[in-house]
Amino acid sequence: MKKFTFYIFHFTFFIFLMGCVTKTTPIFITLKTSDIKISDEGFLKEGINYKKLIIYKAGNEPVELLLKQNQICINHQCYNKYLFMKKYFNGLNKDFFDRILSKKPLSLKFYKKTKNGFIQKSDNIFYKVTKNSVLFKDKKNKIFILIKYLKDKND
Repeated sequence: MKKFTFYIFHFTFFIFLMGCVTKTTPIFITLKTSDIKISDEGFLKEGINYKKLIIYKAGNEPVELLLKQNQICINHQCYNKYLFMKKYFNGLNKDFFDRILSKKPLSLKFYKKTKNGFIQKSDNIFYKVTKNSVLFKDKKNKIFILIKYLKDKND
C-alpha cells in the first residue's frame, strides 16, 4: 500500500508540474505569405518541446499551427520542418518560426540592440523585436509577420 501511495503522489505531482509548465499568451497576429493570409487574435501556447499558435478567424474554424522538435503542423496536417518552410515560406531556415516566436535573433549580419529589444536587417529582410511585438518583413519572398502580445486582463 505504501508503494502504491508513493507512485500516486509522484504521478499527481508530475501531472501538476507539467500543467504549470505550459504558458499561454494572448496575441494579435498578421501572417501573410503566398499561401497563407491570416490576421486576427489568438493564443500562443508554449510547453516543453512545442509551441502552438491558435488563431481565431472571425466566424471560421480557428487556424492551428503546431511547432514540434522536427515537425510543423498546420490544422493537423504535419510536415517535416524543412518541407514546411520550403512549401509555405520559400525555403527560409527550418528554425525560422521557432526563433520568431521565441523573439530570438535570426542569422542576419546586421544586429542593433534597442531600448527594449533589437533590430536586424539585410538587403530584403527587416526584423524587429520589442517587449510587446515582433515584426518580420521579407520583400523578396513577400512574407509579412506581425505579432502583438496583448495584455492579460489580470495584469
